[in-house]
Amino acid sequence: MPVTIEPFAEETAVRGYLRLMHELTIRVDLVARACTGELNLSPPYAREYCYLQFRRICELVALGCLQLHGDLPAARTSAAKKEWNAERIMKLLQRSHQHSFPQSLTRTRTTGGWHLEANSKPNALTFNEFKTLYNKCGEILHRGTIRTIEAEEPIAKPDYDEVIHWSHKVVDLLNEHVVARANGKGLYHISLKTESGGPACSVFSGFSESAVNVATYNLELREAR
Repeated sequence: MPVTIEPFAEETAVRGYLRLMHELTIRVDLVARACTGELNLSPPYAREYCYLQFRRICELVALGCLQLHGDLPAARTSAAKKEWNAERIMKLLQRSHQHSFPQSLTRTRTTGGWHLEANSKPNALTFNEFKTLYNKCGEILHRGTIRTIEAEEPIAKPDYDEVIHWSHKVVDLLNEHVVARANGKGLYHISLKTESGGPACSVFSGFSESAVNVATYNLELREAR
């Protein structure tokens, strides 16, 4: 029997992405709280906790990209839908669309509206750094072998400084970012924090010399009871 492929639903994909980004902001905040001592973790365990959050953050980014690029045939395969490894998900997408990874964005108000500039933050996490961070999380969260345990050195200040370094890179990339659609179909502009308190996404499409179509989606946050 032929397999029926559901058409790509932009709103469903965007709303799913916003839910993941809301979770991501919570995890970024947990990293900050761990670094300032608010979680009452001793430094070695705070560092380990931060890398657990970084690993989940990488997974959220990859799964979010898989949703936004759901119109790509590669994203609709059963293998893609079963994949959990963040690096493998992004590599799968990159083969079909080399700009599938998020890009940092700077938004500046002008007399005529807004000026948007992508890749404008030099410290923002790159795709290669994303892979490095994801692999480092795996190294730190696995206790290792007898041989590596016997050879390990005490955790020093540079190891803690690296946590802050990675945190700043993640924030610079994602606080406000764009994700370009394949084949020039448009782009997604995402802000993690808005006046409503949650993330929002504006979808730009139908570009012409004088106009562009914009659809905006906001994530409504409900207070826990």
